[in-house]
Amino acid sequence: MEKDELKLTDLDYLIGDHHLQMIKAALPYMQISQQRFLSLLVKGNELMRTMELFREGPEGEMGICSIEQDKASPIEMLNAMKPYGTSQEQDLLDVIINIMQGFQIRRNYQETAPVPTPSPISSPEPPSSAVMLEKLRAILSPEQQARLDNIQLMMQAMQAFT
Repeated sequence: MEKDELKLTDLDYLIGDHHLQMIKAALPYMQISQQRFLSLLVKGNELMRTMELFREGPEGEMGICSIEQDKASPIEMLNAMKPYGTSQEQDLLDVIINIMQGFQIRRNYQETAPVPTPSPISSPEPPSSAVMLEKLRAILSPEQQARLDNIQLMMQAMQAFT
């Protein structure tokens, strides 16, 4: 990503302040040993501020950043992440979001569609999500496959917390 394209998140605004930004801006003009020390000082300060946000409980500052669990979805999370990615990552996220929305539409249709009466000629079952994901994986480049694996792991981790 280009330097000009770097965007700050809500968390960045909560844990940073203008003094830390001033120190960061001055770093290139200092000696390497000074840069190391001040970089660690800034990151340590940001870490302490982050820990303070979590100590305040659900009513604290982190509550402002959080989405209510009943409104949160992996698709919303991916859409929130998209502006921070490169154009290639944004394209991959768009593909994943579209696939997830397709599965969601299919699931909604199956839930609302009338149950067909059994016929003597059985029709094949529609492919499962895992089969569809493997078909998608087959058409992706190795780099996109690796990104898809990372996104799957991240979504599994999110589901473990919900």
